[in-house]
Amino acid sequence: MSFNLPNPSLLGILLAISTHSGPQLVYKYPTNLHSQQQNTEKPKTTEETIDSDEDDELYEYKNNDDELDDQNGQESLVNEITDDKDLYGITNENWDIHHLNYYMGTRLDLRRFLDQQDDRREQQRKNKKQQQQQLSHHQHQPLIKTISKSSLSHSQNSLTSLNKFRSINDEIFGIGPSYLIEMLAPPKTMCNTRFEMTIEGKIFLGLPIHKNDDGTWKNNNKTISPIKNNLNMFHLVFIMNPPIIENNYRIDEMFQHVVSKISLVLRHAQSKHDYIGQQSKLIQTIREQGDDEITLIEKSSLCKMIFDCYTAISNSKVANLLIDGKIKSFQIPIKTEFHSLPDPTVPYIPGSYLSSTVKILSNNGIVNVGEASKYGQQLKSLSEEEEDSDEIIIYFALLLLDEPENIIRDIKTSTDSILAKFIRMIQPTESLLKLSLRNTQLDIRQIKSFAFHLIYWRRARIIQPLSSRSVYIISPMAPLTIKLYDDITEFNIKFPTLPSLPHFLKLLSPQSKKPQQFAAIIPSRDHRDSYLQALAWLNRFGYVTQQLTFIWLKISRKIKIKVEEDIENENLAKKRKNSNNTKKEVIVKTTDNSSKQKESSNTFSKKDLNTSTTSSNIEKLKEQLNQNNSVSLLEEDDTIILDPGRASTLERKWINEIIFNECKLSNELIKIFYKLLKYMNGKSPLELILLKDNVSRNELKKLLFAIEDYIISVRHW
Repeated sequence: MSFNLPNPSLLGILLAISTHSGPQLVYKYPTNLHSQQQNTEKPKTTEETIDSDEDDELYEYKNNDDELDDQNGQESLVNEITDDKDLYGITNENWDIHHLNYYMGTRLDLRRFLDQQDDRREQQRKNKKQQQQQLSHHQHQPLIKTISKSSLSHSQNSLTSLNKFRSINDEIFGIGPSYLIEMLAPPKTMCNTRFEMTIEGKIFLGLPIHKNDDGTWKNNNKTISPIKNNLNMFHLVFIMNPPIIENNYRIDEMFQHVVSKISLVLRHAQSKHDYIGQQSKLIQTIREQGDDEITLIEKSSLCKMIFDCYTAISNSKVANLLIDGKIKSFQIPIKTEFHSLPDPTVPYIPGSYLSSTVKILSNNGIVNVGEASKYGQQLKSLSEEEEDSDEIIIYFALLLLDEPENIIRDIKTSTDSILAKFIRMIQPTESLLKLSLRNTQLDIRQIKSFAFHLIYWRRARIIQPLSSRSVYIISPMAPLTIKLYDDITEFNIKFPTLPSLPHFLKLLSPQSKKPQQFAAIIPSRDHRDSYLQALAWLNRFGYVTQQLTFIWLKISRKIKIKVEEDIENENLAKKRKNSNNTKKEVIVKTTDNSSKQKESSNTFSKKDLNTSTTSSNIEKLKEQLNQNNSVSLLEEDDTIILDPGRASTLERKWINEIIFNECKLSNELIKIFYKLLKYMNGKSPLELILLKDNVSRNELKKLLFAIEDYIISVRHW
């Protein structure tokens, strides 16, 4: 169990509506939700269903044909396909990096995996030739028939899972549809809010939308003449079966990222064009004509939307859905970026990115930080010194997660569109701000918008611009035990003139000396571009991360004693001044008027009381101050200011003592010091400050050298 791994736990999607005739089920996907087998199994995608159907046919064929048994005891091709165990008794799904169980093993499982990996490949190579020979002799008609159904397109490939027409009135996990729909069509008072119902371990989650009394669907509807129809309510219901320990977390993320957003988009479409009403009528007409489920998905855009939604979300992919003629994207964000190293016992997706800078960007959802998303923990607001991520992103660069032309093709944008041109001009060595300065056709607002979309579509990742002057190390989360074997070959194909992947990684993190600037491993200026491209590749697949520098202000015992003496002298001076002022004010004027005498007497008493109170407060403050300083002195330790941007009065006195008296900084360095003071908190990397605060490396180097006795510097990711 891990919240860092995707687990949508989606079993199916229902569309229920309510009209004058009462509630009714319009559409469901998958169509075989009556199957009790899904109670314990992970819901299969349509492509997996095809493979499952093929396996069933092959298994049946194997049992009916004894001639397929090999007399030498070797497994036939049919047995190889239908058996879900490999030579070592490990299920095939455990070898699939896209399967949840792949990352759930113990350390013993991992060692066993590594020991058996080479033997398994060798055995597969030995069996390959024999399997090819058997394939030519044992192909049979059921398999050919199954494949022929899906020869038109990938979309039709998935639709072959609907191997026969299933009635809309079939039971749904043993529940009669009429009884279930009654519960899924709540009254108006329970609509337009989160709906969650549990029946026999199944979670029915949705956001039922009910029209208003005036016939409109939105409270701020500007239509004066609402569309007239007999549709009163619609409800898109997601059926889930998450693990008990993850129940609340998985339901919350599904509702937040998918259910609520799709339902609101459908409400808008219904309000504008009666989309749900018209599609419901179309679906009913198609069913009356006796067409099968494949035809239903082909002819109804709403059914196709539900089909695409289930297919993508159940596989933890981005769902690009066509709703009322417009493409909308939905997804449950996957956690591939971490600002701290997860516990060794907690699995995560291989190749995840590790950098403390992602915490700065997580506030506005630019990245989905794994450890900040655990159920029951709210994302803490950033401190004031950490700028809004919507603004700070311009100082970061984009790292494409695929080749530019592949991304352009996959997102189905025109090859000569502005977005396509932007994708081609992206360089991981340039910040978005520099990209905007280099291309006058795109302003920074457009560039930020494109960047947000590419990140959301999982086509790019935000990083600090790659530089030969920066320091890079092997990431503690590098997939060395999982993907290194295959990536060695990929790296060699991609960069044939560079050192091998293991040697390249060794150059970045040598054992004999500390990590150094990336420029130190580049043989010559001619190799610079190819080495930076290799560095981008290593960043993309999580092998390396940038080493960053963080500093705190350190207050020595000497500084604290000096400031304490100054405060004490200042208090004594104030006490003498207050005493002199009190003596001048205590003057009683004699007069024959008794009332004036009484008034003067009262005035004197109040002033005397005020003076006494002031003196008492001063003494009490002095006593408290002395007590605090004495505690500090007894510790005989330096004090670290954790948040200098919000320094207290005493901490500001310590800081001033350092820069004016101890270090005696010049006016130029004082300006730089106060510009960077709020970043001396151990959280903001100096490398980021260089990008965004217009401070040169030389200026920063001079300042750090001048105050080196009063800072603590650490380097990590």
